[in-house]
Formats: sequence, structure tokens, C-alpha cells
Amino acid sequence: MFGIKQSLTVCIIICGIVLTANACTVTMEELAIWSGGSIGTGSGVAITGPIASAKGINLNTSSSVNSVYTAGSIWLGSKVTVSGEAIANKGIDKSKTAVITGYSNGNAGFELPKLDYLTQNTIGTTSVYVPWKGSTILKPGDYSSWSLSSNTTTNLSAGSYNLSSFWVGSGSVVNVDTSAGDVVLNVAGEFSVSSGVTFVSSGSGTLRVNVFKSDAWFDSKSKLTGIVSVYGGGLTTGSSVGLIGSVYATGNVYLGSDSTVTYSAFSIPEPTSLVIFATMSMFLVVRNQRRGAKGTSTAA
Repeated sequence: MFGIKQSLTVCIIICGIVLTANACTVTMEELAIWSGGSIGTGSGVAITGPIASAKGINLNTSSSVNSVYTAGSIWLGSKVTVSGEAIANKGIDKSKTAVITGYSNGNAGFELPKLDYLTQNTIGTTSVYVPWKGSTILKPGDYSSWSLSSNTTTNLSAGSYNLSSFWVGSGSVVNVDTSAGDVVLNVAGEFSVSSGVTFVSSGSGTLRVNVFKSDAWFDSKSKLTGIVSVYGGGLTTGSSVGLIGSVYATGNVYLGSDSTVTYSAFSIPEPTSLVIFATMSMFLVVRNQRRGAKGTSTAA
């Protein structure tokens, strides 16, 4: 992919976001992580799926990732493995023991615009509190804050939950039943997941977590399967966090040591399905000046 002489022009459209590049096609839905800031990791982080950022990518000791793309620079620490391409605008630096198995270009002319977004204005006045070791069943609707204490069990069903903030204590379980459709958390403020929290999904739908005007925090050993989108902030994790799906953040993304992001192909909803998406278009330009390349490109 991108291993050709001529310039490539790639178009992105949010809500059915598509990147196309001659014989090679990449969609936004194929990205494990998309960041409007920088992407960084602690040691031993494993990411399956391509990642892309506007301001740089910094992978620390013994981390592994597929293809990486950034309008900034790339730094690869000792024993880091990039099993695909490495594309950057401001250079690629790596330790002697770091490996890039695919094509690399540190002066690519890559441009990743900031992700536009709509604010989340719909919230309610009913707050939710679950005491230690308590359990609750919550129905879709408009809420104020959610405060779920340690070792609690919360059960969610298909639909949209609009709330002002979300906090769940350590060792808790959030059961997500998507058998009748997606479960959507629209959080208009703080989103904080404590250590050892597990989101357990069942059904054919998807858990979608949308955070607005705040950062998202996942503490050590927490686990979630779904799509996490952070609009107006970044996403940070503690160590040994497991995320399955995709992460989108307008700010920085940092993954703590020994964490994993495992890409899974969940479809992006239509713009009428969620308040967060606006119809918009952005353009991503990759100019690949591989002067010594010969022949034609092949599909990825």
C-alpha cells in the first residue's frame, strides 16, 4: 500500500468514511486508532490494525503495531515491531533493534485534518447511584450523572443513554445486551473507568461510547469491546487494559504498558443514528516520492 511513484489523493467522508488510493483501498473503519493529536504507548503494548495521528506516534519498548501513519514524526523504541508501513511527514527515528517490515517514508506530505464534531446537548436530570456490590438495570433515556461504586453490576439494553458524566468503580461489571441493537453511551462530560472494570457484551450489536468535551480514562486491567469516540479530548489508559474495536479521539491517545488494542470491524452508524456525527468531508493527501520504485502497486 502506497508503494508507488505517483502522487496519491485520498478522500475521507465521515459517516460512511472512506479512504481510496488507486489500486489500494483503506477505509476509516479499518483503523484501530485515529487521533487528532499524538499516539503514544508504554512498553509492551500490542496494537492490531493500522493507526493514524495528526501530531506524531511514539511507541516504546517491545511494543508492536501494524501500519502507522502520521503528519508528525515517528519514534520507535527498542524492540518495537511495525509489521506494515510507516508513513510520516517529519521523519522516522528508531532504535537499532526496532523493525519496520513494510515500506517506510519519513517525508510523505501526509495530511490528517482534525475531526469535526457536534456537541452533545441532550441530557436529563435523573442521577444514578449504585452502592458497593449493588446492581441495577438501566433503560435507555436521558440522565444526569452515573456513579457506579466498586464491585457493582449494571445491565444495559439496546438504545441510547444520554448523560452528563460516567464513573464506575473498580472490579465492576457492565453487562451490555445488544441482541436488539446497539447500546450507545453519549457522555457530555467526564468518562472514567476504574481498575478491573469489565464491559461484557452479548448480542449482534455494538457498544458505542461517545465522550464530549472531556477526556476518557480507562484504569489498569479494564476491558471493553466496542467503539470509543472522544470529541474534544483524549484517551488515556493504565497498564494491561484490553480494548477490542476502534478508538477515535480528537486529542492525544496514550496506552499504558502491556495494554492491547485489537481491531475489530464494527460499522459506523448513519448520521441520523447518533447526535455526535455531522455530515462533512475531509481530505487526506499522501505524496509518495519513492523514486527508485518500479512496476505497479497492488491492492492491500
